[in-house]
Amino acid sequence: MKIDFFVKYDDDDARNYLDEVERRLSDFRPLFLKIQKELEMSWSSNFTTLGLTSGSPWKPLDSQYGSWKAVNFPGAPPMVKTGQLFSSLSDLRGKPNEIERMRARFGTNIEYAKFHQYGTTRMPKRQIVFVEQGAESRWADQAADYVLDGVEGINND
Repeated sequence: MKIDFFVKYDDDDARNYLDEVERRLSDFRPLFLKIQKELEMSWSSNFTTLGLTSGSPWKPLDSQYGSWKAVNFPGAPPMVKTGQLFSSLSDLRGKPNEIERMRARFGTNIEYAKFHQYGTTRMPKRQIVFVEQGAESRWADQAADYVLDGVEGINND
């Protein structure tokens, strides 16, 4: 005597889910857009906190630099003369910023930004482009959430 067992199941939902996971594994643009917004907020707040956001407070401006008023931004924070550098870091659009399916690049192409970022023999370093402590780990977790749960996974953070 024997008993036969048969398993019948509908695997459409599982197959659809795996297809979506596979699609998300090849297109991280939704996550990169979220990171872009985070960097815009972080980098612009760095100006108003005089470098505290970056974890590397800026040295005070010398008296010669501080003697003129901001041209287009009266009452602007230090290091904002024309607003070009501040604007380029608080709205990461245009070159060199780009978001592709599997990589993203963010920053500024303002020529004098490098002098602030790295300092010179006559000017102290004032870090303007940085990744906040813990951000890379958080982004890795968000990437996993995005792959498994889609945009909903990263919008619930």
